[in-house]
Formats: sequence, structure tokens, C-alpha cells
Amino acid sequence: MTQLLRAESADDLRCKLALLRIDVSPRSAGRTKEQTERFSIAHLLASLPPDRLAFPLTVEHRDRPDCVVTSNGSSIGIELTEAISENVARASVLRQAGVGPSVYFIPRALPGEPSKSTAELRREIELDKAGPPWIGDEPEREWAAAMLHFTTVKVEKAHKAGYSLHRRNWLLIYDNWSLPRVHYAEASAILAAKCSEANVFATFDRVFVLGSKLLCEVGKTVQIHEVRSPRVES
Repeated sequence: MTQLLRAESADDLRCKLALLRIDVSPRSAGRTKEQTERFSIAHLLASLPPDRLAFPLTVEHRDRPDCVVTSNGSSIGIELTEAISENVARASVLRQAGVGPSVYFIPRALPGEPSKSTAELRREIELDKAGPPWIGDEPEREWAAAMLHFTTVKVEKAHKAGYSLHRRNWLLIYDNWSLPRVHYAEASAILAAKCSEANVFATFDRVFVLGSKLLCEVGKTVQIHEVRSPRVES
């Protein structure tokens, strides 16, 4: 267990987040799970409206769940995960090593798809063939399906021995799923319906999906927040 920070107020939280080390290495240069988790939690706390948090608060990095935010005797357990295809992640390492063109077609992935060999990935990168097009709301529906896949994996984990559920429990997904332009309000509404059908909210009160520009908050209602950098004070 590591205490990441303690903040007495919203202003103090912004100052503490600005000092937090959240650098994430490239996949080809030793990126770690801890790096992506610290990056994700810092951006979540920076992007949420200040009135969503009570002060003073303490943020601890631990395991099962990955992070706990404590304030006024109450706690929020936050489980973190990254949404990315294993094949796309391995292909990105090859691209960073100089394999294939610098500009390429977006690879299409499916949650839980079989792992490809390095030779297969290299051949696909070098051929750089355009796959089938996305039609209509397919990007939104594929995004929702992918986020639900990673969510259900974490729901299962939360009910295993050794996992500590708190008064409130959140799931934070770092979104690196390969898709063309997604309408996130529409996609989040689809995800909310799928989570309700899967009874996700009986375990996680909120599912947050952190993208490069938007933070999608999915619960019984959906909210879209602008992503704010922990490095920039306002």
C-alpha cells in the first residue's frame, strides 16, 4: 500500500496532483501496470467536478482494489484496468521498433480474440490492408461491447476471495481500444444499458472510461466530463 497524496481542499488536490509522478513509458520501453494506474487515477481526480469529492481526502494505491479514496470516514474503492486488444498492444511494440508504415489503417479488434503470433502481426503490419468499413453506429456499439467485456472481467474479480468491497465502488477503464471516431454520449448510453442488463451496478456504482479528451461516467445515468490534465492548474 502506498499513499499517493492527502489533500485538504479542492485547491490543495490540484496542487498535489500537479506534483504527482504520472509519466507512462512507451510499450516498447518498459511500460508498467503501476504507471498506467497512477496516470488513470490522477486524470480521474483532476477531471471530476470538485463537489464530487469530500475533503480532506487520502488517496492510496494498493491491490484488490487498486486504489482507495478515503474522506470523512467513508471510502471509495476504485478498480483500474486498461481496455486494449492484446494483439494491438503487441503490434504497437513492433511499430515503435520501426516495423511497417508510420501512417496506417486502424486495426479492427474483438474482445477476447485469439492471440496472434509475432510473425502474423508483423505480416499484417507490413501489408497494411484496410479491413471492412465501420457502418452507422458500429463504432459506438463496438466500443460499448469492448468496455462491457473489460467490466465483466473486473466484476468477476471483485467477487473473489481477498477483494475488499467498500461503501462505494468504482471501476476506471483506461481506454486504448482501436476505433475510428466515436460519439461517446451515444456509446455510453449503450454501455449503460448493457451494464444494467449484466447487473454490473450491483458491484460497481459507477464505471468511468478515460479517453484522451473525454471521461465517460456510466451509471444509472450517463455524464460526460472533459479530461483535465493534472499538470495544468486553473
